[in-house]
Amino acid sequence: MVQRYSQLCPVAFGAGAVSTTGDVAKELGFNRVLIVTDENVKKMGHTQKVVDSLTAAGMETFLFADCEMDAPDYTVQTGADLVKTHAIDGIVGIGGGSVLDTAKGISTLAANHVSVSELLDSARNMMPLENPPIKLILIPTTSGTGSESTIIAVISDTKNHEKIGAIAPPSFAIVDPELTLGMPKEITVYTGMDAFSHVCEALTSVQPNPHSDILCYDTIERITKWLPIAAADPLNLEARENLALASNNAGIAFNDAMVHLGHAIAHAMGATFHIPHGIACALVTPVILELTAPVYPEKVKKIGTCMGLTISATDPQEIGIDVANGLRQFQKQLGIPTLPDLTISREQILGCTNYVANEGLRFLCPVPATEERIAASLAKIYDCYQ
Repeated sequence: MVQRYSQLCPVAFGAGAVSTTGDVAKELGFNRVLIVTDENVKKMGHTQKVVDSLTAAGMETFLFADCEMDAPDYTVQTGADLVKTHAIDGIVGIGGGSVLDTAKGISTLAANHVSVSELLDSARNMMPLENPPIKLILIPTTSGTGSESTIIAVISDTKNHEKIGAIAPPSFAIVDPELTLGMPKEITVYTGMDAFSHVCEALTSVQPNPHSDILCYDTIERITKWLPIAAADPLNLEARENLALASNNAGIAFNDAMVHLGHAIAHAMGATFHIPHGIACALVTPVILELTAPVYPEKVKKIGTCMGLTISATDPQEIGIDVANGLRQFQKQLGIPTLPDLTISREQILGCTNYVANEGLRFLCPVPATEERIAASLAKIYDCYQ
């Protein structure tokens, strides 16, 4: 089988990389720049670093700091309106996954003569838009989503209570581990497990490739080793560097191989219960490994090996169970909350079945995601943490 792999955009990686934002923007031909961020990132001073770098490079900057969790559609619309009002020719997004998704959504929406609802409809129906996005630099301040290196912007359709993936490729990524120093334990853990879920699904999708596989296994080793260290010591730069690289590599990997049923479920949980995406991903990933082990027994076993687990089972189903339980134990040690901890009942999680059954990502699962199998997977998210 001939398989293709690629990297969506260039990446500048390393401590202090944010100071090169102006140089990168100049390379891309920016003159009037919209900086997309949120109030928390602004208060930490990270946004000002971007402003200073762009100003030193001779560019005019405009600030949009109203991003919200889960990238709601109305925020994307407001940002796109600003682009048109100020004749913006370049966008810089700096923040966590929701900020980066918002910036991506703005870059695509502002380049086309459509409303945000029309943008989401076109994405839902997989219809291309007329114009490519406005050039875009993305700078993550968490180590989880990998959105700075993926083609999809996940935007919340607030009218229909859905999360929709719109095509919005970035032009350049700047990954500066120093921006994640001091991140609270909870955010560190949730975002780290988000990246972990990306590679587990990329390894077990219907379209993996050797390039993605290499990045995925390396990511699992880095997260297993360094996430507990970063959670315990928020200022450990070596840990932050390893997690930043793991997150970026995970994004590059799943941009080719794609995620599947786990993210369909995580999107349903986020849209229904408004819980952090990383928590939803963490809770569903063991279920996905158990589900896909009969198709990819050697891969799932290697996932366990990369985690430092001793997997002696030879039966594919037993391999899946052993690795899934090992991952649950790892997450328990990190303090990942269970559904009961989040006051979500078994009945409520089963209520997500229809949402997941209508999510396109489920078709990338190597095991047919029937409604019965979806319901069984949702039940396990509740049952297996009791």
